[in-house]
Amino acid sequence: MKTINSLSGGKTSSYMAYHYPADFNIFSLVRIEDVNCKPKDKSLLKYISDKIGMEFIETAESELKLKAVIDIEQLIGKEIIWVTGKTFEEVNRKATGGKGLPNQQWRFCTTEMKMRPIWDWWFKNIGEKIKMGIGFRFDEIERASRLTTSFKGIVGKRGLRNKWETIEWREGYFPLIEDKINHFHVKQWADKSGLNFPLDSNCVGCFHKPIQQLRKNFDTEKEKMEWFANQESENKRWKKEMNYNQIKKVGLQEDFIFGTGSGCQAGYCTD
Repeated sequence: MKTINSLSGGKTSSYMAYHYPADFNIFSLVRIEDVNCKPKDKSLLKYISDKIGMEFIETAESELKLKAVIDIEQLIGKEIIWVTGKTFEEVNRKATGGKGLPNQQWRFCTTEMKMRPIWDWWFKNIGEKIKMGIGFRFDEIERASRLTTSFKGIVGKRGLRNKWETIEWREGYFPLIEDKINHFHVKQWADKSGLNFPLDSNCVGCFHKPIQQLRKNFDTEKEKMEWFANQESENKRWKKEMNYNQIKKVGLQEDFIFGTGSGCQAGYCTD
């Protein structure tokens, strides 16, 4: 059975890629269309455009994460495959008609922008059940039981219409849990690795993140957080507690432990 490591660009999945090699390493990139957030580093733009086979404008994730993925590839000495699906704007228009946003009850963004691109690559290039390495640590063991192993995707055409099928395509493999690797071990390795990881993981404005983390990200990722705020209106919000323009004005709690990630349970957004 072939193996794939699902990478996020964070410390934990990078630890997994380094210590537990797989046949393939895959990173799924979330794209947005806001040119105001476009990286100023032209070499980074070209590198990513070449990797995904299309023009790259911007991502909802930290640019430090993108650079970390590039550096991880050099460290492990094996190619990391970059995949991407439709932009957030395209996905959201199709899902809500532009009248809503994904939220904690309606989490289509992870399915469409993280899971589907990986599944599509798997279907085209492998097409048989694989073992997927997921970077869940021993101190977050409860996440492993929520991993899904089937996915509904396009497998062909029926006339002019897409033919969809739900396929049992993977089994989860949790090497860090098996070897009792927790955050302490990962941080020790990351500090010595020479890699520069972002302080926060996943999409910078992810609605799973606590309000204090989102407030902090307005300081460190201002343009991208403004993009998240601009998606909202009176009738659509990322979080029910308050909108992002209100979060921007919240006082920063100095004793809050920043950089804990989004808590996404999909198996693609872990740090």
